[in-house]
Amino acid sequence: MNYPICQIEPSGQLVTVKNYASWGEITDITIDDNQRFVIRSTSGHTLKLGAKKIVRYDTTEASDGSVTALLKQNGYLPPVTAALPVTDQFRQQLAAVFPKVKALTKIPERYAVIDCEFGILFGVQRQGDNVIQRRVSILGEKASIFQLAVLGYAGNQPIDLFFNRYLDHPNFSPTLKLRGLKETQLPLATYEAQADPLAVLKAFIQEVIARRIPLVFWDKSNDLRLLRQTLAVHFAEFSTAEQALLGRELVVFDGSVYTNLVINRSNHARKNAHHYLPLNGVAGLLNIFNPHQHNALWDAQTTHCVVDALTKIQRTQPVVLTQPQPLPTHRREELLTTTLAPRPMAHVVPDAATFCQLRSTGQTYREIAQQFGVSTSTVWRAVQQASKV
Repeated sequence: MNYPICQIEPSGQLVTVKNYASWGEITDITIDDNQRFVIRSTSGHTLKLGAKKIVRYDTTEASDGSVTALLKQNGYLPPVTAALPVTDQFRQQLAAVFPKVKALTKIPERYAVIDCEFGILFGVQRQGDNVIQRRVSILGEKASIFQLAVLGYAGNQPIDLFFNRYLDHPNFSPTLKLRGLKETQLPLATYEAQADPLAVLKAFIQEVIARRIPLVFWDKSNDLRLLRQTLAVHFAEFSTAEQALLGRELVVFDGSVYTNLVINRSNHARKNAHHYLPLNGVAGLLNIFNPHQHNALWDAQTTHCVVDALTKIQRTQPVVLTQPQPLPTHRREELLTTTLAPRPMAHVVPDAATFCQLRSTGQTYREIAQQFGVSTSTVWRAVQQASKV
Protein backbone atom coordinates (compact mmCIF):
# COMPACT_ATOMS: atom_id res chain seq x y z
CA MET A 1 0.00 0.00 0.00
CA ASN A 2 0.94 3.70 -0.28
CA TYR A 3 2.29 2.96 -3.78
CA PRO A 4 0.64 3.00 -7.22
CA ILE A 5 -0.17 -0.24 -9.03
CA CYS A 6 3.19 -1.50 -10.33
CA GLN A 7 4.64 -4.26 -12.46
CA ILE A 8 8.02 -5.95 -11.94
CA GLU A 9 10.88 -5.38 -14.35
CA PRO A 10 13.49 -8.17 -14.77
CA SER A 11 15.83 -6.11 -12.58
CA GLY A 12 13.29 -6.11 -9.74
CA GLN A 13 12.39 -2.45 -10.31
CA LEU A 14 8.72 -1.66 -9.72
CA VAL A 15 7.26 0.66 -12.37
CA THR A 16 3.76 2.08 -12.64
CA VAL A 17 1.37 0.16 -14.90
CA LYS A 18 0.21 2.67 -17.52
CA ASN A 19 -3.37 1.34 -17.62
CA TYR A 20 -3.69 2.09 -13.91
CA ALA A 21 -1.68 5.33 -13.80
CA SER A 22 -4.79 7.38 -13.04
CA TRP A 23 -5.64 5.29 -9.97
CA GLY A 24 -3.14 7.02 -7.71
CA GLU A 25 -1.84 5.05 -4.73
CA ILE A 26 -3.30 1.93 -3.13
CA THR A 27 -4.83 2.80 0.23
CA ASP A 28 -6.42 -0.44 1.36
CA ILE A 29 -6.55 -4.16 0.50
CA THR A 30 -9.19 -6.33 2.17
CA ILE A 31 -10.95 -9.66 1.65
CA ASP A 32 -14.76 -9.46 1.36
CA ASP A 33 -17.40 -12.02 2.33
CA ASN A 34 -17.06 -13.71 -1.06
CA GLN A 35 -13.31 -14.25 -0.54
CA ARG A 36 -12.44 -11.64 -3.16
CA PHE A 37 -9.52 -9.27 -2.74
CA VAL A 38 -10.83 -5.69 -2.74
CA ILE A 39 -8.16 -3.12 -3.70
CA ARG A 40 -8.96 0.57 -3.13
CA SER A 41 -6.98 3.59 -4.33
CA THR A 42 -6.70 7.32 -3.63
CA SER A 43 -8.64 8.09 -6.82
CA GLY A 44 -11.69 6.22 -5.53
CA HIS A 45 -11.34 3.33 -7.99
CA THR A 46 -11.88 -0.19 -6.65
CA LEU A 47 -10.59 -3.46 -8.09
CA LYS A 48 -11.98 -6.87 -7.05
CA LEU A 49 -9.97 -10.03 -7.71
CA GLY A 50 -11.00 -13.61 -7.08
CA ALA A 51 -8.74 -15.77 -4.92
CA LYS A 52 -7.75 -17.87 -7.99
CA LYS A 53 -6.13 -14.82 -9.58
CA ILE A 54 -3.79 -14.27 -6.62
CA VAL A 55 -0.51 -16.20 -6.83
CA ARG A 56 0.61 -15.52 -3.27
CA TYR A 57 -0.28 -13.12 -0.48
CA ASP A 58 0.87 -12.35 3.04
CA THR A 59 -1.22 -10.95 5.88
CA THR A 60 1.73 -9.64 7.89
CA GLU A 61 0.91 -6.39 9.68
CA ALA A 62 3.59 -3.91 8.56
CA SER A 63 4.26 -0.96 10.82
CA ASP A 64 4.16 2.58 9.45
CA GLY A 65 7.08 3.28 7.16
CA SER A 66 8.10 -0.38 6.81
CA VAL A 67 6.44 -1.08 3.44
CA THR A 68 9.53 0.10 1.57
CA ALA A 69 11.77 -2.06 3.75
CA LEU A 70 9.49 -5.05 3.20
CA LEU A 71 9.67 -4.62 -0.57
CA LYS A 72 13.44 -4.37 -0.51
CA GLN A 73 13.74 -7.50 1.66
CA ASN A 74 11.90 -9.42 -1.06
CA GLY A 75 14.19 -8.12 -3.81
CA TYR A 76 11.98 -5.35 -5.16
CA LEU A 77 13.01 -1.76 -5.85
CA PRO A 78 10.03 0.50 -5.01
CA PRO A 79 9.28 3.59 -7.14
CA VAL A 80 10.62 6.87 -5.83
CA THR A 81 8.06 9.12 -4.13
CA ALA A 82 8.51 12.83 -3.74
CA ALA A 83 9.34 14.24 -0.31
CA LEU A 84 10.43 17.49 1.31
CA PRO A 85 12.89 16.51 4.07
CA VAL A 86 13.14 18.11 7.50
CA THR A 87 15.81 20.82 7.64
CA ASP A 88 17.74 22.17 10.62
CA GLN A 89 16.00 25.51 10.20
CA PHE A 90 12.58 23.86 10.42
CA ARG A 91 13.62 21.92 13.52
CA GLN A 92 14.44 25.23 15.20
CA GLN A 93 11.07 26.70 14.19
CA LEU A 94 9.26 23.61 15.46
CA ALA A 95 11.09 23.84 18.78
CA ALA A 96 9.96 27.47 19.11
CA VAL A 97 6.25 26.57 18.90
CA PHE A 98 4.80 25.62 22.31
CA PRO A 99 8.19 24.64 23.75
CA LYS A 100 6.54 23.76 27.05
CA VAL A 101 3.19 22.00 27.35
CA LYS A 102 1.50 21.53 30.74
CA ALA A 103 -1.17 18.80 30.92
CA LEU A 104 -4.06 19.19 33.37
CA THR A 105 -5.83 16.27 35.05
CA LYS A 106 -8.96 18.26 36.02
CA ILE A 107 -11.17 20.23 33.67
CA PRO A 108 -10.47 23.98 34.14
CA GLU A 109 -13.19 26.51 34.88
CA ARG A 110 -12.68 28.33 31.54
CA TYR A 111 -11.33 26.58 28.49
CA ALA A 112 -11.31 26.40 24.70
CA VAL A 113 -12.28 23.08 23.12
CA ILE A 114 -10.24 22.51 19.96
CA ASP A 115 -10.57 19.94 17.20
CA CYS A 116 -8.83 19.42 13.85
CA GLU A 117 -9.74 17.63 10.66
CA PHE A 118 -6.79 16.48 8.56
CA GLY A 119 -6.02 16.07 4.89
CA ILE A 120 -3.49 13.69 3.33
CA LEU A 121 -0.70 15.37 1.34
CA PHE A 122 -0.28 14.43 -2.31
CA GLY A 123 2.21 15.24 -5.01
CA VAL A 124 0.90 15.45 -8.58
CA GLN A 125 2.85 13.85 -11.41
CA ARG A 126 2.10 13.63 -15.11
CA GLN A 127 2.75 10.52 -17.15
CA GLY A 128 1.73 11.23 -20.73
CA ASP A 129 -1.94 12.14 -20.72
CA ASN A 130 -2.43 10.82 -17.21
CA VAL A 131 -2.24 12.79 -13.97
CA ILE A 132 -1.48 10.66 -10.90
CA GLN A 133 -1.45 11.58 -7.24
CA ARG A 134 1.09 10.09 -4.91
CA ARG A 135 1.25 10.56 -1.19
CA VAL A 136 4.18 12.69 -0.16
CA SER A 137 5.94 13.52 3.09
CA ILE A 138 6.47 17.25 3.65
CA LEU A 139 8.76 18.25 6.49
CA GLY A 140 8.25 14.92 8.18
CA GLU A 141 4.44 14.74 7.98
CA LYS A 142 2.11 12.99 5.52
CA ALA A 143 -0.94 15.05 6.51
CA SER A 144 -1.85 18.60 7.48
CA ILE A 145 -4.75 20.47 9.07
CA PHE A 146 -7.78 20.90 6.81
CA GLN A 147 -10.28 22.31 9.33
CA LEU A 148 -9.54 24.04 12.64
CA ALA A 149 -12.37 24.70 15.09
CA VAL A 150 -12.40 26.16 18.62
CA LEU A 151 -15.32 26.74 21.00
CA GLY A 152 -15.00 28.54 24.35
CA TYR A 153 -16.78 27.50 27.55
CA ALA A 154 -17.00 28.54 31.19
CA GLY A 155 -18.32 25.46 32.93
CA ASN A 156 -21.33 24.41 30.86
CA GLN A 157 -21.91 27.87 29.40
CA PRO A 158 -20.42 29.07 26.08
CA ILE A 159 -18.27 32.22 26.04
CA ASP A 160 -17.50 34.63 23.19
CA LEU A 161 -14.99 32.34 21.47
CA PHE A 162 -16.06 30.80 18.20
CA PHE A 163 -13.46 29.86 15.60
CA ASN A 164 -14.12 27.70 12.54
CA ARG A 165 -11.73 27.98 9.60
CA TYR A 166 -10.58 25.80 6.72
CA LEU A 167 -7.02 25.65 5.40
CA ASP A 168 -6.33 25.29 1.68
CA HIS A 169 -3.05 23.39 1.41
CA PRO A 170 -1.58 23.17 -2.13
CA ASN A 171 -0.91 19.45 -1.60
CA PHE A 172 -4.47 18.54 -0.64
CA SER A 173 -6.48 16.51 -3.14
CA PRO A 174 -9.13 18.28 -5.27
CA THR A 175 -11.74 16.16 -3.49
CA LEU A 176 -10.83 17.77 -0.17
CA LYS A 177 -11.14 21.25 -1.63
CA LEU A 178 -14.58 20.34 -2.95
CA ARG A 179 -15.52 19.24 0.54
CA GLY A 180 -14.39 22.59 1.92
CA LEU A 181 -16.42 24.44 -0.71
CA LYS A 182 -19.48 22.35 0.09
CA GLU A 183 -19.24 22.81 3.86
CA THR A 184 -18.57 26.57 3.71
CA GLN A 185 -20.93 27.30 0.77
CA LEU A 186 -18.38 29.88 -0.46
CA PRO A 187 -17.40 30.70 -4.05
CA LEU A 188 -13.99 29.34 -5.06
CA ALA A 189 -12.15 32.69 -4.95
CA THR A 190 -13.62 33.60 -1.55
CA TYR A 191 -12.85 30.16 -0.14
CA GLU A 192 -9.22 30.29 -1.26
CA ALA A 193 -8.79 33.76 0.24
CA GLN A 194 -10.38 32.84 3.59
CA ALA A 195 -8.59 29.47 3.72
CA ASP A 196 -5.12 30.93 3.12
CA PRO A 197 -3.05 29.10 5.80
CA LEU A 198 -1.10 32.17 6.94
CA ALA A 199 -4.28 34.24 7.36
CA VAL A 200 -6.02 31.43 9.26
CA LEU A 201 -3.06 30.85 11.59
CA LYS A 202 -2.64 34.54 12.35
CA ALA A 203 -6.34 34.74 13.25
CA PHE A 204 -5.97 31.61 15.40
CA ILE A 205 -3.06 33.13 17.33
CA GLN A 206 -4.88 36.42 17.90
CA GLU A 207 -8.32 35.01 18.72
CA VAL A 208 -7.39 31.82 20.60
CA ILE A 209 -3.77 31.64 21.74
CA ALA A 210 -3.72 35.27 22.89
CA ARG A 211 -6.48 34.52 25.41
CA ARG A 212 -4.09 32.19 27.26
CA ILE A 213 -6.82 29.82 28.42
CA PRO A 214 -6.34 26.04 28.45
CA LEU A 215 -6.98 24.11 25.24
CA VAL A 216 -9.15 21.02 25.60
CA PHE A 217 -8.49 18.23 23.06
CA TRP A 218 -10.21 14.90 22.77
CA ASP A 219 -6.89 13.25 21.93
CA LYS A 220 -4.03 15.69 21.67
CA SER A 221 -1.53 13.22 20.13
CA ASN A 222 -2.33 14.00 16.48
CA ASP A 223 -4.07 17.35 16.84
CA LEU A 224 -1.37 19.06 18.87
CA ARG A 225 1.48 17.55 16.82
CA LEU A 226 0.07 18.70 13.48
CA LEU A 227 -0.99 22.05 14.95
CA ARG A 228 2.63 22.68 16.03
CA GLN A 229 3.80 21.48 12.61
CA THR A 230 1.50 23.84 10.73
CA LEU A 231 2.43 26.81 12.91
CA ALA A 232 6.14 25.99 12.53
CA VAL A 233 5.88 25.95 8.72
CA HIS A 234 4.79 29.62 8.78
CA PHE A 235 6.70 30.66 11.91
CA ALA A 236 9.05 33.04 10.08
CA GLU A 237 6.03 34.88 8.60
CA PHE A 238 4.53 35.71 11.99
CA SER A 239 5.16 39.02 13.75
CA THR A 240 7.46 39.22 16.77
CA ALA A 241 4.42 39.50 19.06
CA GLU A 242 2.81 36.43 17.47
CA GLN A 243 6.02 34.43 17.80
CA ALA A 244 6.21 35.43 21.46
CA LEU A 245 2.67 34.12 22.07
CA LEU A 246 3.64 30.78 20.52
CA GLY A 247 6.70 30.64 22.78
CA ARG A 248 4.69 30.74 26.01
CA GLU A 249 3.67 27.70 28.01
CA LEU A 250 0.61 25.96 26.59
CA VAL A 251 -1.86 24.45 29.06
CA VAL A 252 -3.87 21.51 27.71
CA PHE A 253 -6.48 19.02 28.89
CA ASP A 254 -6.89 15.67 27.13
CA GLY A 255 -10.44 14.29 27.10
CA SER A 256 -9.32 10.80 26.09
CA VAL A 257 -6.89 10.59 29.01
CA TYR A 258 -9.59 11.91 31.36
CA THR A 259 -11.99 9.24 30.09
CA ASN A 260 -9.49 6.59 31.07
CA LEU A 261 -9.15 8.11 34.55
CA VAL A 262 -12.91 7.81 35.03
CA ILE A 263 -13.02 4.25 33.66
CA ASN A 264 -10.01 3.04 35.61
CA ARG A 265 -11.03 4.40 39.01
CA SER A 266 -12.52 0.96 39.74
CA ASN A 267 -9.86 -0.99 37.85
CA HIS A 268 -7.58 -2.30 40.61
CA ALA A 269 -5.34 -4.27 38.27
CA ARG A 270 -4.51 -1.59 35.70
CA LYS A 271 -4.97 1.91 37.03
CA ASN A 272 -3.01 3.45 34.15
CA ALA A 273 -4.56 1.44 31.30
CA HIS A 274 -5.39 3.47 28.20
CA HIS A 275 -8.33 2.27 26.14
CA TYR A 276 -8.02 4.67 23.15
CA LEU A 277 -11.77 5.09 22.91
CA PRO A 278 -13.18 7.08 19.96
CA LEU A 279 -14.94 10.35 20.72
CA ASN A 280 -18.27 9.51 19.14
CA GLY A 281 -18.19 6.02 20.66
CA VAL A 282 -17.95 7.47 24.17
CA ALA A 283 -20.61 10.04 23.23
CA GLY A 284 -22.95 7.19 22.25
CA LEU A 285 -22.44 5.49 25.62
CA LEU A 286 -23.38 8.77 27.31
CA ASN A 287 -26.48 9.15 25.09
CA ILE A 288 -24.96 12.12 23.21
CA PHE A 289 -25.60 12.11 19.45
CA ASN A 290 -23.40 14.00 16.99
CA PRO A 291 -25.24 14.30 13.63
CA HIS A 292 -22.13 15.56 11.80
CA GLN A 293 -19.21 13.36 12.81
CA HIS A 294 -15.71 14.16 11.50
CA ASN A 295 -16.51 17.84 11.21
CA ALA A 296 -14.15 19.77 13.51
CA LEU A 297 -16.79 22.23 14.72
CA TRP A 298 -19.29 19.50 15.63
CA ASP A 299 -16.60 17.27 17.11
CA ALA A 300 -15.39 20.16 19.30
CA GLN A 301 -18.91 20.57 20.66
CA THR A 302 -19.13 16.80 21.18
CA THR A 303 -15.85 16.86 23.11
CA HIS A 304 -17.25 19.53 25.44
CA CYS A 305 -20.48 17.60 26.03
CA VAL A 306 -18.64 14.33 26.69
CA VAL A 307 -16.11 15.90 29.05
CA ASP A 308 -18.90 17.75 30.88
CA ALA A 309 -20.87 14.52 31.30
CA LEU A 310 -17.80 12.62 32.50
CA THR A 311 -17.05 15.39 35.01
CA LYS A 312 -20.51 14.93 36.52
CA ILE A 313 -19.94 11.17 36.69
CA GLN A 314 -16.55 11.70 38.33
CA ARG A 315 -18.12 13.91 40.99
CA THR A 316 -20.85 11.36 41.76
CA GLN A 317 -20.19 8.90 44.54
CA PRO A 318 -19.80 5.43 43.00
CA VAL A 319 -22.06 2.54 43.89
CA VAL A 320 -19.86 0.24 45.97
CA LEU A 321 -20.93 -3.35 45.49
CA THR A 322 -21.34 -5.76 48.40
CA GLN A 323 -20.96 -9.54 48.58
CA PRO A 324 -23.83 -11.23 46.70
CA GLN A 325 -26.04 -13.27 49.07
CA PRO A 326 -28.79 -15.85 48.48
CA LEU A 327 -32.35 -14.72 49.16
CA PRO A 328 -33.69 -15.41 52.68
CA THR A 329 -36.18 -18.29 52.96
CA HIS A 330 -39.20 -16.02 53.51
CA ARG A 331 -38.37 -13.95 50.41
CA ARG A 332 -38.08 -17.11 48.27
CA GLU A 333 -41.50 -18.23 49.54
CA GLU A 334 -43.01 -14.83 48.73
CA LEU A 335 -41.62 -14.94 45.20
CA LEU A 336 -42.84 -18.52 44.73
CA THR A 337 -46.32 -17.58 45.94
CA THR A 338 -46.42 -14.60 43.57
CA THR A 339 -45.26 -16.73 40.65
CA LEU A 340 -47.87 -19.47 41.27
CA ALA A 341 -50.76 -17.07 41.94
CA PRO A 342 -53.69 -17.61 39.54
CA ARG A 343 -53.71 -15.20 36.64
CA PRO A 344 -56.85 -13.24 35.79
CA MET A 345 -58.93 -14.82 33.05
CA ALA A 346 -58.59 -13.41 29.59
CA HIS A 347 -61.22 -10.87 28.58
CA VAL A 348 -64.12 -12.60 26.74
CA VAL A 349 -65.79 -10.79 23.82
CA PRO A 350 -69.60 -11.27 23.87
CA ASP A 351 -71.45 -12.71 20.90
CA ALA A 352 -73.31 -10.74 18.22
CA ALA A 353 -76.67 -11.24 19.97
CA THR A 354 -75.42 -9.30 22.99
CA PHE A 355 -74.27 -6.45 20.74
CA CYS A 356 -77.64 -6.37 18.98
CA GLN A 357 -79.51 -6.35 22.29
CA LEU A 358 -77.49 -3.39 23.53
CA ARG A 359 -78.02 -1.54 20.23
CA SER A 360 -81.77 -2.01 20.65
CA THR A 361 -81.57 -0.18 23.98
CA GLY A 362 -80.15 2.89 22.17
CA GLN A 363 -76.44 2.53 22.90
CA THR A 364 -74.06 3.65 20.18
CA TYR A 365 -71.43 1.40 18.59
CA ARG A 366 -68.70 3.41 20.34
CA GLU A 367 -70.32 3.04 23.79
CA ILE A 368 -70.67 -0.72 23.33
CA ALA A 369 -67.06 -1.05 22.12
CA GLN A 370 -65.71 0.88 25.11
CA GLN A 371 -67.76 -1.27 27.47
CA PHE A 372 -66.13 -4.51 26.27
CA GLY A 373 -62.71 -3.20 25.28
CA VAL A 374 -63.06 -3.87 21.54
CA SER A 375 -62.94 -1.66 18.46
CA THR A 376 -65.98 0.17 17.16
CA SER A 377 -65.66 -1.60 13.81
CA THR A 378 -65.83 -5.02 15.54
CA VAL A 379 -69.21 -4.14 17.08
CA TRP A 380 -70.50 -2.70 13.81
CA ARG A 381 -69.57 -5.78 11.76
CA ALA A 382 -71.13 -8.14 14.35
CA VAL A 383 -74.42 -6.22 14.33
CA GLN A 384 -74.51 -5.98 10.52
CA GLN A 385 -73.88 -9.71 10.06
CA ALA A 386 -76.51 -10.63 12.66
CA SER A 387 -79.05 -8.37 10.92
CA LYS A 388 -78.58 -10.22 7.60
CA VAL A 389 -79.36 -13.62 9.11
